[in-house]
Amino acid sequence: MSSVVTAKRSKIIEISLHQAQAEFRASNALYRGFVGGIGSGKTWVGAYDMLVRASQQQGLYAVYAPTYVMLRDVSYRAFRGIGSQLGVIAAEFRGEFRVLLTSGSEVLFRSLDDPERARGPNLSGAWMDEASLMPREAFDVVIGRLRQDGRQGWLSATFTPKGKAHWTYEVFGRGTPDTLLVTAPTRANPFLPSTFYDGVRGQYTSWLARQELEGEFVEREGTIARREWFPIVDAAPVEAVRVRYWDFAATEREQRGDPDYTVGTRMATASGIFYVEHVVRGRFGPGEVERIVRQTAELDGRLAPVGMEQEPGSSGKLFANAMIRALAGWNVRAIPSSGDKVQRTMPFVAQAEAGNVWLVRGDWNETWLDEVAAVPNGAHDDQWDSAGGAFNMLAMPMEYHETIALAERVEISPF
Repeated sequence: MSSVVTAKRSKIIEISLHQAQAEFRASNALYRGFVGGIGSGKTWVGAYDMLVRASQQQGLYAVYAPTYVMLRDVSYRAFRGIGSQLGVIAAEFRGEFRVLLTSGSEVLFRSLDDPERARGPNLSGAWMDEASLMPREAFDVVIGRLRQDGRQGWLSATFTPKGKAHWTYEVFGRGTPDTLLVTAPTRANPFLPSTFYDGVRGQYTSWLARQELEGEFVEREGTIARREWFPIVDAAPVEAVRVRYWDFAATEREQRGDPDYTVGTRMATASGIFYVEHVVRGRFGPGEVERIVRQTAELDGRLAPVGMEQEPGSSGKLFANAMIRALAGWNVRAIPSSGDKVQRTMPFVAQAEAGNVWLVRGDWNETWLDEVAAVPNGAHDDQWDSAGGAFNMLAMPMEYHETIALAERVEISPF
């Protein structure tokens, strides 16, 4: 661990950096990348580096993030926090997302969900936070702005790796002249809680851990799961805790030549093992869906709560409410879909890779395994998504039971 000393009026402040952060800060390369695992201090060092450089040379600078929400909640927040600690912020114009420093430098904050927004001002330097979530076009536009007052400006990028086919590897990972890449695994950060790494690692597959925790540029091995991970047994323990989760075919996809399936997965858990116990799969009309959902609920019994994916928008909410009304008397939870489907099923994948997901023998086994072995490259992933939803219900019991308790009080659903 190294330290950097910065003046704050008449005081001396000691800022602690871990080794990778110190290497990033010490470099004068034109383009500098800091790639790391989650919690490795990427955003922190990006903000600190920008503040120090903008304090040392007066000019116009810019901070970029993939979306406005990430800019506001992460990059801008880190910048303000460190800037206040150092005492180098002279004024803030929050409505304009603009900050003046005591050095006379001005820092703009912009989202790059539309890369064209980076066109306009000439800059002395720029920082792209979470650069791997931005398109290559954003980088190309930004480096064209690094020419304030006829001087060559610099660019820094902080990000989590997204494979060797991604533009961030092409730019920073190939040893191009005047370009630096510093890699920092999650465990390189001594300021994290001692239990953080192991807690997250237990939820990730080996492939995802190498990317998200070790900060490596790795490629997917074609699919995210293997058939041999799922042993087949005759039955789950009677005393196991059970849920049923429904993944409904999205209405707007029904017009395709090969439409999605509606899938309901019953999953049980006991002694650390998760059993995919029963799967219903079909292309059902609206009236059929309601009938089949209720039939399986009666088959499962009232002690097996029912969850269902709620598609975005008002139509998704209306459909979920209709299904909940059809299941009056059952414990029901409608769960809004969010995030990347592969990412949100990763805790389930991690348990499968560890040998903790078993299938109960049934005529659906082969179809289920065929689909799973093809994700994410196959034509369908409905059974996979349904299994991941059931797993998440079982793996988050506190949040789940709080929702169920509220549903019981209002009899239908907490909407």
